[in-house]
Amino acid sequence: MKKTLFNIFGLLLTAAALYYLVDSFLSGAAQAGGFSNLLLFDPLLFAVSFVLMVMHLLGAAWTWMLVCSLSGAKISFGQAFNVHFLAQVGKYIPGKVWGAVGKIGLSRKIGMSSTETGHALILETLFIVAGCLLMSLPVIPLAAGRIGLGTTLSVIIVATSAAVVLFAAHPGAFRKILKIVGSITGRDFDMVDPGFAGILKLLPVYVLVFLLQGVAFVFLARSFGMNLPFYPGAFLLPTAVGIGFLAIFSPGGLGIREISLVWLIGIIMVSSEPGQASLISIAARLWITLGEAIAFLIAVFWWRTGMKEKG
Repeated sequence: MKKTLFNIFGLLLTAAALYYLVDSFLSGAAQAGGFSNLLLFDPLLFAVSFVLMVMHLLGAAWTWMLVCSLSGAKISFGQAFNVHFLAQVGKYIPGKVWGAVGKIGLSRKIGMSSTETGHALILETLFIVAGCLLMSLPVIPLAAGRIGLGTTLSVIIVATSAAVVLFAAHPGAFRKILKIVGSITGRDFDMVDPGFAGILKLLPVYVLVFLLQGVAFVFLARSFGMNLPFYPGAFLLPTAVGIGFLAIFSPGGLGIREISLVWLIGIIMVSSEPGQASLISIAARLWITLGEAIAFLIAVFWWRTGMKEKG
């Protein structure tokens, strides 16, 4: 019952966030004199943004292969691609667990044990949170200044955030994370510690993948007529993705990511057209969902072909 109520509460908040986003966009379009005046579209810049975003998605599949290797399972890039994108559908189901459930089930079919997949999922979560946190460091002082926290406090926030990342990567902290997850799931994780050096080697890869996403987003924003600077513009979407990822009540961070992105854009582009940030935020969701949908269809075909060859 509690889980059901939590999911309903999450869906209501997501719906409220989406309503606010759409209402903000429509109000801005009205102020701009109509949707046609707000929409300035450059197909070439959009194509560049889409290619870079696809490279980001390929990088995400690659990181799943690397994190599985760190947990003791050796899989190919093709297997990682299929498991990662076939399971992506689950992230849009309320509950935040269905993507993980999908990865566990699919990974079992390619020879990974449930323990290895569970370890990889814990590591992946750690890397996603740490990677997004690192990507948000250039944005934190700007956000702190926007809400009136001041320079000194913003520097403290940045330093604390960096310390949290390093603490999470430390072996002792990692063992504590495993104990917390074990107490929640009712399972005893006896994973061999990947080591501080092993985690630090993989963390820059995640940062690079998120940076690629951020650069792609800058080109997307420019394709819609917003002259968003690469710095700190390339750090906005990864920061919003991190906020959406931590919003456990929202399936896929839907609504929460978009509102966060609108607010972050407003920090950088103070003089942007009314409704333009909302338009770009909505476009970013559709843009990356389109990329994930294409990857999903490729994974379905690739997976079926592999299963037929085994049969």
